[in-house]
Amino acid sequence: MAEEEKTTAPESPQVTKIGENLYRLGEIRIDAKAREVSFPGVVNMREGGPIEYVLVHETGKVHEAIFTTAVPPLHLQIALKLLKYKDGHGDVFNRLLAPEVLEKEGGEKKDRGNEVTVRFTVDDEEPVPASETIIDGATANPMEDAPWIYTGSTIEDGTFMADAEGSIVAIYLDHLAMFNMAREGADTDDRWGANSKAIPDIGTRVTLHLAPAKTDVTK
Repeated sequence: MAEEEKTTAPESPQVTKIGENLYRLGEIRIDAKAREVSFPGVVNMREGGPIEYVLVHETGKVHEAIFTTAVPPLHLQIALKLLKYKDGHGDVFNRLLAPEVLEKEGGEKKDRGNEVTVRFTVDDEEPVPASETIIDGATANPMEDAPWIYTGSTIEDGTFMADAEGSIVAIYLDHLAMFNMAREGADTDDRWGANSKAIPDIGTRVTLHLAPAKTDVTK
């Protein structure tokens, strides 16, 4: 009988100091003073829809996402925890619950995770809100620039599910994604499309930036 193959989880990268208040964890740059994380990504889609994610891992649901990244969601989770980001569903997923279930299982707004901004840059150009890459089919205008909620994904049988699914920044509510939105229409999977006017050419390398929103009252 052949010896059973052994598999091991990949080692977590070491945190390295690269400047005053600046650190690197794998491909993630951490600004401890601004509490901002930055990491590389690639433009994956710029036309069509429906779009359910702003950002997924390159092994995730790429057919529904504007950007992809090779950075593992678990590494991103570690960076956020080092910066003391708070995660939590709160009431974000309440709209997915039936009325008879809402009272028993619904969450409260006060228990949401931190509010964050999600932006991208190309080279040294000005940051662009990720919301501008999405067209709201209900209004034919770009999505409202509102914060995203750090819902944090879940752990099932010892597996960080954002890593397993590759889901990072969701537009259509996804409890396995690390970030979700609380905007109207988050529970509608066919409302959102790609805004080609705000998205660089497919294959363009970008830098994604996550930082605390100025409106965040939970930090």
